[in-house]
Amino acid sequence: MVTEENIKEFLPERLWGIAPNFDIPADMLEFNSDLVVLVLESKSISEQKEKQSWFDLYSLMNQEQIDKLRDILTREKEKLAEIEAKYQAKQDEIRKKYEETYASGAYQQQQDKIRDTESASRQQEEVEADALLDQI
Repeated sequence: MVTEENIKEFLPERLWGIAPNFDIPADMLEFNSDLVVLVLESKSISEQKEKQSWFDLYSLMNQEQIDKLRDILTREKEKLAEIEAKYQAKQDEIRKKYEETYASGAYQQQQDKIRDTESASRQQEEVEADALLDQI
């Protein structure tokens, strides 16, 4: 089976902590490390037993079956990335609308405050003007 050195040699660092939990065939790790990564990171193969069963089946699979598994898991990864990108775009759109609404609300509040200050100043000026006229 696989040693820690093999795991570090053939797998990305993000999987070094996960891979030792599985009995991964050495030839699978050496010749199809990309497939090992796909199995370990798959969302559809979520349980540890399921992942282990794919590693166990590897020695029984022919090249066509291995290629089909790789294709399926690659398409899954691409679709999930596409969904994540759409989700992120939607989040950004909602955030932008919120910020625009908040910013326009703040702008409106600022305008109202300026208008109130000007109105109070005008009223004060009128009172002072009336007081001067009364003195004359």
